[in-house]
Amino acid sequence: MASRSHLRGFAVWIALIDLVALVISSVTAVVLRIGREDMPEYVYNHIDGWLIFLGSIILANYLAGSYRIQHSFSRFNVVVTWLFSMIFSVLVLSVFSYAWLFAVLLGRGILLLSIVLYSMLSLVLKMVAYHTLFTQDFLLCRTVIMGTGQRAMEIRGMIENRFILPVHKVIAFVNILDDVKVTDAGNHSVIDGVAVLNCTVGTFEEIVRNMHADLVIMAFQGREKDRMLYSHLRRLRFEGVETLDTYGAIETYLGKTPLDLIDEDTMTRVVMESRLPVVRRLKRIFDVSVTILSAVVWITIGLIIAVLIKLTELRNPIFYSQIRVGQFNKLFRIYKFRTMYQGAENVTGPVWSDGYDKRVTPVGRVLRRFRLDEIPQFLNILKGDMSIVGPRPERPELHAELEKRIPFFGERSNVLPGLTGWAQVRYPYGNTVDDAARKLEYDIYYIKNLSLSLDLQIILRTIRIVLVGLEKGE
Repeated sequence: MASRSHLRGFAVWIALIDLVALVISSVTAVVLRIGREDMPEYVYNHIDGWLIFLGSIILANYLAGSYRIQHSFSRFNVVVTWLFSMIFSVLVLSVFSYAWLFAVLLGRGILLLSIVLYSMLSLVLKMVAYHTLFTQDFLLCRTVIMGTGQRAMEIRGMIENRFILPVHKVIAFVNILDDVKVTDAGNHSVIDGVAVLNCTVGTFEEIVRNMHADLVIMAFQGREKDRMLYSHLRRLRFEGVETLDTYGAIETYLGKTPLDLIDEDTMTRVVMESRLPVVRRLKRIFDVSVTILSAVVWITIGLIIAVLIKLTELRNPIFYSQIRVGQFNKLFRIYKFRTMYQGAENVTGPVWSDGYDKRVTPVGRVLRRFRLDEIPQFLNILKGDMSIVGPRPERPELHAELEKRIPFFGERSNVLPGLTGWAQVRYPYGNTVDDAARKLEYDIYYIKNLSLSLDLQIILRTIRIVLVGLEKGE
């Protein structure tokens, strides 16, 4: 019945799929290399090598996070973790294939063919499973949402998204009434086909049990009623029902940290619990490696863009630079391809741009839509001023203004700014203080969950935007 059981069950299914894919791929590789007749004897004589190989690949998947299932396990995350598992698998293969003992236990040609076949087969099997097995009714996560306000509707819309796995089904909204106002208890209305049940704190547990709920989400606008229910929710949790408060639900399903539900203690705990020192070093290695390895691509594209800009604006410079606020509020100069007419800010001064800014040139409009104007910032990454992924750096004037008007806005400066970021791939284009506050919710979530896996997901989403030309947040 428990939602946690759902998550563990999904992890087991995925591990079994990997194991099946590994066995089929390995057997196929042996048959292709040495023939069907000699296959049984070869496998038997090299059983120790096969066990090491299978164990190594399963370990690589574990390290890549393939079996670390969360509530919002989207198909896009599946591809990201699959890519990470392939990277780890190649590393494992490289180490073992050049180790003398392992090369004797298992041929390098068979190893290489096995990993190639496995990489394709595992992804195909997982996608088939996600479209068939994992959407069956017996694997549905039966969810009760406490509250009927805007947050409750927002959370319902997210968890019933068909791209979210496990598949969630909201079976009821629950309103908690005071004991003295219980005349309507037991009665219910309906919102979009889902029953709204009224109950008291004392009868809440029984209602959840009777509905065989797997997950309970608190979606009240405030925290006062939450505290009244904590003891009951803890008891349900020990009985196997997963529970999430409003803060946890918004983070888990919406991928952002709600500003109105955090305080100084929460922010301090976020920093204390994060793996910033370790991840920061790994990110720097990752940034430099990716920037250097992709240099041919971004330099080639950059040269083409430079020619286009010069052909359309002969007298104007190709590049544009600005002072931006970096890590720990250190100012640095950022580089971009020019997208505005020369002297566009002489009259207006530093202001937000919007999607239909008249100061933007025709070529600049295309560059902005595909984010190609940011390519010169790879130089900033090599210099150490920026990272590939992180909160976008603001101009000092806007940064100072937003820091005064938005709580915790300065927290963005604790990490390196990025070429792209979680807010950029999750939130549409905005040019108001409210938009900046909404983006900050995604930035804080990113800082709290800082990892190379999340960075890769952001990079892949950014590539999709660049290739398709989607608006930010689409």
